[in-house]
Amino acid sequence: MPMNMRKSHFEVVQQADIAPLIESSRRFRILLLTYDPSLARTREMLFSSAGFEVSTFLDIDKAIEDCQSNSYDLVVLGHSIPLEERTSLVKAVRSRCATLVLAMLRQGEAPVPQADYFFDSTESPARLLATVQDILRPTARQG
Repeated sequence: MPMNMRKSHFEVVQQADIAPLIESSRRFRILLLTYDPSLARTREMLFSSAGFEVSTFLDIDKAIEDCQSNSYDLVVLGHSIPLEERTSLVKAVRSRCATLVLAMLRQGEAPVPQADYFFDSTESPARLLATVQDILRPTARQG
């Protein structure tokens, strides 16, 4: 065989084997809602740097409208939103968007009813990122 020719190897991949590859390579989408612009920027940079696609909102109505027209894997509600509003937001998200909800909590604050996950805002950004990764990539935890 001439030096410039290579042997080729072809393998048949079943369609059922392709779906997990596509799923593991897709970018997860996060909707971030907070009233604090500096926390919004910081958290957006944190999630984006980890490979997540992030849409950040400082306005509840715009966030809910966007959630209705776009598909998100996770909604993160910042602790700067008053507890009563976070509670009503979870209900609004549930009625308009089929997605998971992570509610950020102030230190000592009771969990937000009906949210899927909670995170103590006094924890480190690294811990927040690890929590979101665990939520969105459950197979990575099991491996």
